[in-house]
Amino acid sequence: MAKTANPDKAQPAEPTQADASGDAKYPRRTERRRRTRIRIQEVAAEQISRAGFAATTMQAIADEADIHVTTLFSHFSSKNELATSLVTSAIKALRERALAARETTLFLDFFKDEALSFARPGRDLAQPAASVWSVLRTDRELAFAWSDYEQGQKDVYADYISAEYCLNREIDFLPDLVASLLVASTILPHRKWRETEGKRSLEEEISQSVNLGLNAARHMLKTTSKKN
Repeated sequence: MAKTANPDKAQPAEPTQADASGDAKYPRRTERRRRTRIRIQEVAAEQISRAGFAATTMQAIADEADIHVTTLFSHFSSKNELATSLVTSAIKALRERALAARETTLFLDFFKDEALSFARPGRDLAQPAASVWSVLRTDRELAFAWSDYEQGQKDVYADYISAEYCLNREIDFLPDLVASLLVASTILPHRKWRETEGKRSLEEEISQSVNLGLNAARHMLKTTSKKN
């Protein structure tokens, strides 16, 4: 188990120009730091999902990640910053997948696969929705993070739609309207699933809602020309 320390006394280290040059000079150290950061995020997501944001402490995250709490604070100055980093990483990964898929996959197909992927990992688990994203939607203390995550999704999807249908988001509201509709189609089934205490299949709930959203999106986009 990791050593403990008083987290109230831990102070985050401020990055300096010397740190940046050190990263270039010591790539193995930089890679270790990157892996440590990823491990922290994975542990934090798991603990927040299981116990909730308020009950999850920085010390508990450090212990589970097998690092000293001061090391944790050198990466993230607070739980809020750590939660925000989870959102930032998730949106970055979504954007990378979207950019990679644009040349070969139609947006509506890409979106459907993304939406259903939230349910697939939990098919054999008692709590398939016990992910940090479900917590983001229900924990009031994480409302700030959920807002960023939802907006990030809409932005990625609207960019994809704009590219595929040759639309300019600065003068055309359609990409953002369609993106907002589709993101809502993934939120509603999670809410309905929680209200029934998981008695119905989350994947079926998502599939039904997403299909309705996709039908509406096709109707909204049907008169718009696609990029050749």
